[in-house]
Amino acid sequence: ASQLRNWSPVYRLRSRPGPAGDPADAQSGYRVLHAKDSRYHRIAVVEDDLSRYLRFDSSFQSAMFTDDPFSTRYAYTDYLQLSLAYRPGARRILFVGLGGGSAPKRMWRDFPSLRLDVVELDQEVVAAAYRFFEVPRDPRLRIDVEDGRRFLVRHDGPWDAIVVDAFYSDSIPFHLATREFLELARSRLRPGGVVVTNIIGTVKGAQSRLFRSMLRTYRAIFPTVAIHPVLEAGDRDLSGIRNLILVSGEGAAPSKEFLLERWAGIRRRSPGAPDLTAAIRDRYDADVPTNDVPVLTDDYAPTDALLLLFD
Repeated sequence: ASQLRNWSPVYRLRSRPGPAGDPADAQSGYRVLHAKDSRYHRIAVVEDDLSRYLRFDSSFQSAMFTDDPFSTRYAYTDYLQLSLAYRPGARRILFVGLGGGSAPKRMWRDFPSLRLDVVELDQEVVAAAYRFFEVPRDPRLRIDVEDGRRFLVRHDGPWDAIVVDAFYSDSIPFHLATREFLELARSRLRPGGVVVTNIIGTVKGAQSRLFRSMLRTYRAIFPTVAIHPVLEAGDRDLSGIRNLILVSGEGAAPSKEFLLERWAGIRRRSPGAPDLTAAIRDRYDADVPTNDVPVLTDDYAPTDALLLLFD
């Protein structure tokens, strides 16, 4: 199983043999454990001999190894712990989007003093995460069913980090990508806090307009926006579609060397925390031009049109 542990998420698994349509199709090659229509998706939980997967419609969204539910199945979920590298000593973190709960449940295990809040739009996703993906029922890991933006309007926090993991390969909730949303999120941070966002896109090339529009929007609100592409051995082309993790905050981004030293210290205190050496070293510090793409606003956020560039 070790050769699978560094796979990136949706696009890697979408290339595997699988169903062309209904994710619960018996011809898919997966054992179907659960299939249900929610208000937002056709949800399916399927598994093979190594892993269990959560699917929305035709896309894989989350997964875990059945013999080690807390171990990393998709590399990008480790990168979300960059929130703790940039904001050491964090006491409270909010996740917008749950999926199978890979990142919050791992942080719950590895950092016993951390309080985790999760807001997830779809009750059926929450039910599947509890039933099939071993998300713990614990006061330190609280899950609310609500739209993420409405939740932030109603709750002041503050949080040391807000992790936005609610974007799909084929759909972006535009109201979670606009300048107004980011202004709201920034207002809910403690001093020194960060917003960490998982985006599927490209840094360079013809398909980069969506990512660069989001980057320009983040730069309009946050003085510092660091880019951490999820790269793999043999696949380091920044014009290829992949997970891109943004870490946005008030202060200047620490050097890579400083972050590596800081994370090494965190791992000495919390040995179960993931190795973020590659995540930190691969930070993309070169300039990314954004003058040819729009700032996304509540009045103008053509995310669907920009997503069509992936086809």
